[in-house]
Amino acid sequence: MKKTIIASAIAAAVAAPAAFADVSVYGKAHVALNNQKVSGVDTDVVESNASRIGFKASEDLGNGMKAFAQVELQLNALDDGNTSATNTTAATSALANARDSFVGISGDFGKVMVGRMAAPIKGALYSVGNIQLADTNAGYDQGKLFSSKTYRVQNATAYANNFSGVDFTAACVADEVTTGGTALCENKSFGLSTTVGGIKLAAATMSQTGADDIDIIGASYSANGMKLGVVYEDNDVNASTADKETTGVSFSYAMGNNVISAQWAETDIQGSAADIEQVRLGLEHKMSKSTSVYVSMADYDVNGTNTGDVESVAAGIIMSF
Repeated sequence: MKKTIIASAIAAAVAAPAAFADVSVYGKAHVALNNQKVSGVDTDVVESNASRIGFKASEDLGNGMKAFAQVELQLNALDDGNTSATNTTAATSALANARDSFVGISGDFGKVMVGRMAAPIKGALYSVGNIQLADTNAGYDQGKLFSSKTYRVQNATAYANNFSGVDFTAACVADEVTTGGTALCENKSFGLSTTVGGIKLAAATMSQTGADDIDIIGASYSANGMKLGVVYEDNDVNASTADKETTGVSFSYAMGNNVISAQWAETDIQGSAADIEQVRLGLEHKMSKSTSVYVSMADYDVNGTNTGDVESVAAGIIMSF
């Protein structure tokens, strides 16, 4: 009886703040045992591959408008990052690395949001790139070679809407420099995506003050359990002649509860012989709607040198909630 009363009191206390908005909790636990050979040296590691927990809230404001918010954190509690021989030290931090976290208002005018979020170039990569088993093999998935994968913009104001079947997004990062910065937006990015004849198309661009400028374009086609994707990215590296061009091709095929996937990507670095090529293969078995297990391998090859080459074989489990 006492346990029931206590449980009811806790539930009431937790639910009370959410009385004015719909709140949901979501996340992903993704852990793998990974054998890596880096520059010829073997290492066995346990990896928490972008495991995360997040909260979403929304409230009806009337007149067709809604307020919404999201707070998402990368969860490192599943892997403390300890690489000592004894492996007995305590984890330094269970929660780190803020992911997409923002607040905004939506209506007939579209969506306006402020905070930290994926830049349109990242959205373009993930919408048409074949990101099966993302972040596997300690991050050596198809996205590894694409600079777009890494871009979340913070201190950003963003707008999104659909115009006659075309999704449009734009983001502007505020100039918070107190030493005389003059740019209205230190970082400006725009993205478009649509579907034509069953083929999804996406393109995005980002220009930054004192940093890389990036353009990305891609297309994907899905039918009968098969998905094929092609992505091209041009990275104008700031204050450097080592500009980069990356091309990726991806394929996956679902057979019942099993999915096989393959990705190839290559980065051509201007003025350098050390171009990079990567191949990743994966087999995933879906045990339920929320849980899957997989095995995958990745080969990351720096052409012209053995330094930095990575061979990775991983076995992991993913549970989404």
